Amino acid sequence: MLRKNLNVAKFLTNSRSPTHNWRIRIKQSQLLSQASSILLQRHSKLWTPLLRHLKLSSNFSPSLFHQILNRIQTHPKICLNFFNWAHKNLGFEPDIRAQCEVIRILFGSELSKLGLPILNSIVQHHPPAKIVPLLLPRTSADFHNVSPVLNSVIECYCSKQMYIQSSEVYQMANQYGVRLSVDTCNTLLNMLADNNELKLAWCFYASMIRNGILGDKFTWSVVTNILYKDGEFERISRILDMGIYTPEMFDLMIDGYSKRGDFEIAFDYLNKLFSEGVEPSFRTYSAMLDGACRYKNREVIENVVSFMVEKGHITRPPASNYDLIIKKLCDMGKTYAMNLFYQSACNENIELKHNTYECMFRALLREEGRVGDAIELYNVMQEKNIILSESCHKEFVIAICKENPSHEINNLLVEILRRGIGSPPIKDLSNYISKQCAEGQWREAEELLDLILNHGWLLDSVCCGSFVRCYCSRRLIDKAMVLHNKLVELNGTLETATYNVLVAALFREKRIEEAMEVFDYMKAWERINSESFVVVIGGLCRVKELRKAMKLHDEMLKLGLKPDQKTYKRLISSFR
Repeated sequence: MLRKNLNVAKFLTNSRSPTHNWRIRIKQSQLLSQASSILLQRHSKLWTPLLRHLKLSSNFSPSLFHQILNRIQTHPKICLNFFNWAHKNLGFEPDIRAQCEVIRILFGSELSKLGLPILNSIVQHHPPAKIVPLLLPRTSADFHNVSPVLNSVIECYCSKQMYIQSSEVYQMANQYGVRLSVDTCNTLLNMLADNNELKLAWCFYASMIRNGILGDKFTWSVVTNILYKDGEFERISRILDMGIYTPEMFDLMIDGYSKRGDFEIAFDYLNKLFSEGVEPSFRTYSAMLDGACRYKNREVIENVVSFMVEKGHITRPPASNYDLIIKKLCDMGKTYAMNLFYQSACNENIELKHNTYECMFRALLREEGRVGDAIELYNVMQEKNIILSESCHKEFVIAICKENPSHEINNLLVEILRRGIGSPPIKDLSNYISKQCAEGQWREAEELLDLILNHGWLLDSVCCGSFVRCYCSRRLIDKAMVLHNKLVELNGTLETATYNVLVAALFREKRIEEAMEVFDYMKAWERINSESFVVVIGGLCRVKELRKAMKLHDEMLKLGLKPDQKTYKRLISSFR
């Protein structure tokens, strides 16, 4: 009887279910129609009171959002307004699908500027693998056209210097058969070249050719830049011989040969520029002048300066323009030409602006092999009481830390650190001090170590560990403990192996209490291994603290840090 009643109830439930679902679908359809009508026919200022009657807030979901959006997608601005309205008034947190749908509608209606803020947001928080499939064209016909939205995704990643993600979008677009514009491909190719990712740039350029993306003049200009960075000047010459050229391509050739000291060839390309009816720029002449100054070629220097005066790029004498000329040369990294004008200003007793000195200083720091000249200029600025910015000081510290340790560099670092620097480049300082330790310059290294720790800055654990190991090997345990205590104050740690050396040294000196304090600190910071327990247990056994040793033995086994069999047997024998 019970089974019969259950079957009847089940039948009644099933018989009512289709009607119930049908009514829900009707209500849902009515809600969609009413909401869509209000959005399309009324001003957005009236949406809140009118939509309140529909009780959207209680029924709103990503599914409902997409259904409404589907009905109003032919009105892209209304779609965007609704997207923003739902977020503000209904607390709607759009997922990536909702954001991509709005972006697709806006870009498809040539309203890319309105869609860029949303695109920037999703690019910031989601990988290409999640974004690209949601932005693919909807019809087969659209696959034959260039995709403005995927172009923008690549350009968006490029603007954030995220070339790996840009390359991923490009690869996925090719896999799906989506066309991309030459301009977008040029943007990515240029960014790879600017970041010196030359192998990746060549692979990408080869892919462009394979996929039938025909380059333009800018493409050739970027290819020339890649060849220039590879030192392939002869191949650039072949491109120019094909009649494909831009002023920038000639500039690269002139710059490249001037850096080599091949001024005859550089002048040949300068004459070709003239024959093509292209007026050489300040940059063109600056490249030749920089090379001439590098090789101290007085004849070429005089000829190029005469050209620059003749073409109005500089005046003679350039007394009133020294600051401007020097800054322009600094921006282009032409430090040898910069020095020519700087020396001229000094000889004529013309005082340069303080920010001009900083420009020269930064330019020297950024050029390989000119740190020595930067140090000379720094000393001049100190004599003139020129105050450098904190970022400039930081750049200086990074540059000199890459040099081999010397008395001069040590004094400079001490002076800068004593004067104070907001956030020093700890990694670079750690590396420099480690080099001092490796070369046995312990006194100089200690001076820097103390200065840095007294300012409340932490060097890396490897660097600090060098000092602890040195102190322990020389039985300077007091100094090792002073350093350890400073690290404790700053919440710093050493490497586990270094701690093991320190604890072993403390046990040898019968400083049991300090050894246990260090061991407890190691445990608190999870800087222990099986050797740590072996050192401590063995040390406790030697001073007959067998109960403590046994307790630590059990803890060691519980943590799964049992040493190898040979070491373990030797450790157990300590309890006898």
